[in-house]
Amino acid sequence: MRTTRARTLAVATVAAGLLAGGITAGTTDILTADKPSDTIANTAAGQPKNPSQAQGENAAAAAAPTRTNSADKPVYLIHGYDPSIKSTGCNKWNKTARAMKSWGWTGKFVKVGFYAVDEGSKCTVNIAREGDADTPIKELGKKLAWDVYNRYTVKGKTVDMVGHSMGGLIARAALTGTARQERGFPSKLYVEDVVTLGTPHRGAASSYLCTEGQQCADMRATSDFMSWLGVTVPQADQGTDWTLIASHADHVAPVSTASPDLSGAQHLVRYAASTGLIHSKLRTTTNDTFRMNHSNNGSAWQHIRYGAAPIRATMNALYSASKW
Repeated sequence: MRTTRARTLAVATVAAGLLAGGITAGTTDILTADKPSDTIANTAAGQPKNPSQAQGENAAAAAAPTRTNSADKPVYLIHGYDPSIKSTGCNKWNKTARAMKSWGWTGKFVKVGFYAVDEGSKCTVNIAREGDADTPIKELGKKLAWDVYNRYTVKGKTVDMVGHSMGGLIARAALTGTARQERGFPSKLYVEDVVTLGTPHRGAASSYLCTEGQQCADMRATSDFMSWLGVTVPQADQGTDWTLIASHADHVAPVSTASPDLSGAQHLVRYAASTGLIHSKLRTTTNDTFRMNHSNNGSAWQHIRYGAAPIRATMNALYSASKW
């Protein structure tokens, strides 16, 4: 049972999903240590078709599923820029997946690769088996969109997405192209929640230091790709709840770009510089408590002294259909 102090904190933060704790079904406080009681066993989807074998943009996907609080949705995990032969690829997400399972998440984890060097790193899918630093981010977004469509949307199933660094831009590109009905993208997508961790939504200053390829160029604030993304986060066909998580200790994607006030981004989270949560730690930190500020649906910023670790906050955000 939680202490009175913990209950007071939860109420004071309007059940923001950011205090250290587990997920709970059937209550506005999603932060207790209980396991979710309303989850169901995940139903594995079949292997995706290639876009050339897809149902086609004119094919009718099943009706949009109802948005619910749940811990059984498939979660796409998309890593960031790392074309090096020393990259650990999809293995970057192993700690996240283990932690979420231990906290009660029952949905399938779809670890996404998009480099040739990702082969052999236990990716669920590699959307660009010959990909490298010159594969445009928009193209990766298109490939991701088709994977989600063929695995889940066409069957009437919804998914969640978590993107670290450039991975968040890939997720955003997938939804942007689909929402705008652009040529080459599927007709619709069902993506209920997206959490980005240290994603340069307004461009990364460090991209100017990159020497490898189109992806670095795409991440510059003045690039054609960033102009194409615009200043609004897209919505999938059933609606999408966005959470942008950043840290003042992250100098690769500072808070001004990783959790900006973008139109349509419902939840913004900024960890204090004193937490030491640098860029990579946003993807790997699962335990302990950290100072943070957060804003929900345009509200004034609120401070939490004992905030949840980035991955715990991520899971809580994925669990909740809308209300934190």
